[in-house]
Amino acid sequence: MTLRQRWYAGPRGAPGLASEEIHQKLKELHDSYLKNNPYDEGDPIFYRINYRLAESFALSKEQAASYHELYHRDNPRRISEGYCDSCGRVVGIIPIIYGVNEGEMERMKAAEDEGRLIIGSTVAVKSGKMAMFGCKVCRTPLPKYGAC
Repeated sequence: MTLRQRWYAGPRGAPGLASEEIHQKLKELHDSYLKNNPYDEGDPIFYRINYRLAESFALSKEQAASYHELYHRDNPRRISEGYCDSCGRVVGIIPIIYGVNEGEMERMKAAEDEGRLIIGSTVAVKSGKMAMFGCKVCRTPLPKYGAC
């Protein structure tokens, strides 16, 4: 079955509801919600797109989720990724934690060693803007995906 046939047939027995209009709306919603980082469609954005799709076409929550899942069969969902200029490719992104208390330091160091986070320098806190995420590969801060 071609992509066009799948969209026309609709997911889970909802014949005729899936159309070019729904596919186009999903594309527009993804472009809008992922404009800052097309590599990070986490759960909050995924559910927001479902809500907007349901609202736009008077679909049930389940129907909207089905159409969204169908969309992602041909456009794989990417989560917690971003482009790292240092690595020259799309990589996993991890949070940078600033100002860790002494009591938490051991646990945070272990998480950093496992590659789940980066402990940020307190010097960066004093100098102004700090990146909220960093490259999981080379550990370079990536301020384009959020800074405070």
